[in-house]
Amino acid sequence: MPSTPIVSRSFVFTLAAGCAVMGLGQAALFTFQPLLIAATGLSLARVNSAFAIGSALFLIGAPLWALVGDRIGRRPVLVIALTGFALSHVALLALTVLAQRGAIGADATWWWLAASRVGYGLTVSGLVSSGQAWVGATVASDERLGALSRLSAGLTAGRLIGPVLASATLALDPLGPLWLVALIAWPALLATASLAEPPQHPSHAQSSPLPRRELLRLLWRFWPLAFAAQCALGLVQYVAGMWLAARFGWSPTRAAATLGGMLTAAGAAALLVQLWLLPRYRLPPRLVPLSGVLLVASIALMPLWHNIAAPWLGFVGMSVALAVMVPAYSHQAAKAVPPAQQGRVSGSIAAAHTVGYTVSAALAGWLFEWGADWPLWMAVASAALAALQLAGLARRRAPALASASAAS
Repeated sequence: MPSTPIVSRSFVFTLAAGCAVMGLGQAALFTFQPLLIAATGLSLARVNSAFAIGSALFLIGAPLWALVGDRIGRRPVLVIALTGFALSHVALLALTVLAQRGAIGADATWWWLAASRVGYGLTVSGLVSSGQAWVGATVASDERLGALSRLSAGLTAGRLIGPVLASATLALDPLGPLWLVALIAWPALLATASLAEPPQHPSHAQSSPLPRRELLRLLWRFWPLAFAAQCALGLVQYVAGMWLAARFGWSPTRAAATLGGMLTAAGAAALLVQLWLLPRYRLPPRLVPLSGVLLVASIALMPLWHNIAAPWLGFVGMSVALAVMVPAYSHQAAKAVPPAQQGRVSGSIAAAHTVGYTVSAALAGWLFEWGADWPLWMAVASAALAALQLAGLARRRAPALASASAAS
């Protein structure tokens, strides 16, 4: 008999809305990147280095906020995360306006940009992992994976609508995407602040935590995979706008608008996989590692085929591959520990994702200066490493991977 739920659907929806804000901010920022470079006069490498500083702080923040949430509750952590998101993007908007008007120089612009990303990294790093831990502790076991998949879908939905809204705001103001991300978090912040703290579900009360050594052994099976997958994604995303401009001779505005369309198509494909395909069709274990092959092929298509269709197909294929991969290994890791440790597991995997993103941000701009295709070939290598690790994990626990993918 299914467990009696003790949280409402609006509770999970509110948490998913917070994840959607984060996804929207990520997608809108990538769309805006060519215009940010044009407005500030900073190089791609310098802009990405500031982004990398903020991303690196997720490595500290994600596991730290998971521990803080165990002490003070998840709602205060989520409120801090959404507040940090809003204020950091207000600061980013302000410094861009000042740089565009010539009120501050390039060096000062970079320092203020880095400061805004530090504020972002120190606070927003607690958003997704705390939401996952809150769901894990309060939702019944037979409903937990469905609730967690809604958080993933919220993140994907934000990435889907972000480019659409960002492209639409470009018609109103060249800095429209920054106005968008500076304002979008406030409704989600108010909704999250009004949430009541639900009690722990009774079915979780008797679970005992894994010993520390066993928990670390478990996590070491997933950290390299999480790192490589996100490094491949970041290497593509951090140079996508500038790569399109260099590849096809486009202006920054056209590159930003086209990238917005590509991210929208990729987000729609991921949402279709997460909410419709996987829940209805249980994947055979042997097919899950094929998502790694798809990831490699999708990225390699972009530098190999000099056609406008290549980046469109590449982004959609990459999105579909990650929509299968990430829920598969994340859910397998979460199912291997009791609810009391799911916050730490979610935070640890989020930290591995962040390290991959941080390394990609540090490498992307530097590699782009050597050649426009170099970051993409490095992404292909990282994707190949992730594919090999996923295949090895599938050989060890094929049934668990297939079950996790179907549940996501």
